[in-house]
Amino acid sequence: MSLKQIEIIGLDEYGRLYGLLEGRKIYFKYGVPGDVVRARITRVPKGRRGYELWAEDVELISPGDGRIEPRCKYFGECGGCRFQNLDYPLQLRMKKEYVLRIFNRFTLDVDVEDPFPSPKIWFYRNRMDFPVTGSNEEVFLGLKKLGRWDVVIDLDECFLMSEEAVEILNIVRKHIKKYSVPPYDIIRQKGFLRYVVVREGKFTGDRLVNLVTKAGAFIGLDRLIEDLKELSTGIVWSINDKLTDLSIGEDIRAVYGRDYLTEEISGIRFYIHPNSFFQTNSYQAVKMVELARKYSSGGSLFIDVYSGVGLFTYSLMDKYERVLSIEIDKYAIYSSEHVRDWLKADNVVLINESAEERMKRIEARVDTVVVDPPRPGLSKQVKEVLLKRDIKEILYFSCNPQSFARDLKVLMERYRVSDKVFLIDMFPHTPHIELFARLEPR
Repeated sequence: MSLKQIEIIGLDEYGRLYGLLEGRKIYFKYGVPGDVVRARITRVPKGRRGYELWAEDVELISPGDGRIEPRCKYFGECGGCRFQNLDYPLQLRMKKEYVLRIFNRFTLDVDVEDPFPSPKIWFYRNRMDFPVTGSNEEVFLGLKKLGRWDVVIDLDECFLMSEEAVEILNIVRKHIKKYSVPPYDIIRQKGFLRYVVVREGKFTGDRLVNLVTKAGAFIGLDRLIEDLKELSTGIVWSINDKLTDLSIGEDIRAVYGRDYLTEEISGIRFYIHPNSFFQTNSYQAVKMVELARKYSSGGSLFIDVYSGVGLFTYSLMDKYERVLSIEIDKYAIYSSEHVRDWLKADNVVLINESAEERMKRIEARVDTVVVDPPRPGLSKQVKEVLLKRDIKEILYFSCNPQSFARDLKVLMERYRVSDKVFLIDMFPHTPHIELFARLEPR
């Protein structure tokens, strides 16, 4: 197919860069709005009979405003960053435009504030999961190639987490080669070492290394621990014998130091189990707590739905007589129990149950509900409860503008946004954006 000239317009409602060619959207993996390029157009199947058009072999003719030189030499291959070639203020403008485009599609008439920028745009992540593949002679340890689940880019530099995280990768890579530790082959589902997961407490200095493997003998583990312990406050060995490509294991063995991580947000120290979720940008988790405290009114009963390890549970508990913290994940509840004990939080009740099952049984008048659901958003059952119950206010945090807009459209049958929708840039150099709104009854 001949090369076509196209101008990149911006992000579509799914966070993908696109341009127009004869009225049809052409998608790009990388680029800058305003770029004029020549590219080969390919069809990518979508659904049973449909397809999308994607640009390949892209040649830049003239750059768009805001294009900069990416910092990382792996940019353009590695899937960890999409926007390193965009000036940071331009990234923020693009993300707001992206959210507005989604809101317009759902006909939501709400004010949207400019994004709160991340205090750090480099070395800001507190968790990264690095897959391992290849062979003893040629090890690939790093991040997956954009758009590929089966190709890992071998990294010896990365500016998302810390210099120490890269040093850990280099030590593990060297160990694999020296001791002939078989990397896991994700296609043939053979091998041993699957993931190196690094987690850091940005405000505590903790660093937990989680070595995820198949079942079997870990060759030279004692030597690897010796090489890693100066960079770690804890090392765990997790065994995942399932076929699913997950960076967690049911069998977790502490092999050095603490088998958990701590992080401190706004004066509260949190316990984080190796398998439990925590907001990945600690610096912006502080902003989330600031917004929650500012917009929560206090009172008798506060329910934290999808509470995780208790970020909002414990950050807001002093404003309420009773707190119900609902979370289905057993590892998060286990972590939250430690925090409750540390804080002697007698007014907090932890409930290890699904939001759908527990919320429908709550009949008392609720002052505040905080929801911070996974990417799919609120389930139909939870939305029905929020629409039927007598709730003074809902504080809705979301990592997905699509599901946030869909849920907001339903909830606005009974509620309205009391101020604005706030945007929090949790992930610089990516299309992702966090959203927050306070809802009150109409």
